[in-house]
Amino acid sequence: MMSKKLACLALVAPLGLLPVAADASFYTGNELYKVCSADRGSKEYVERTYECIAYITGAIDAFNTTRKVNKLNSCIPADVTISQLRTVTVDYLEDHPKGRGASASELVFAATRNEWPCSKKKK
Repeated sequence: MMSKKLACLALVAPLGLLPVAADASFYTGNELYKVCSADRGSKEYVERTYECIAYITGAIDAFNTTRKVNKLNSCIPADVTISQLRTVTVDYLEDHPKGRGASASELVFAATRNEWPCSKKKK
């Protein structure tokens, strides 16, 4: 099992060296939805579930880092679970099928803003 993982890593790792346009997205919403909607019990379910969760949590970490750098608090509650993040994202993708061609990270952002909008402070 471990040798298969290492072989896959050896094949995929060089792809990280290929140039990508600055505005290119690695995933579309369609791709993320496919990964996050794997049928429970299917042979790819575990791998796709991990891929889904890793993508969503990575996107959320990036959003929160950007907010912190800009001296803003995260809009997502501190006690939110990874399962909740996944559910909110998948529900959003299901509810917006026409928009799934957009960047997956943009859609994760939209899903979290839809569920947990940032409050506007009054001056």
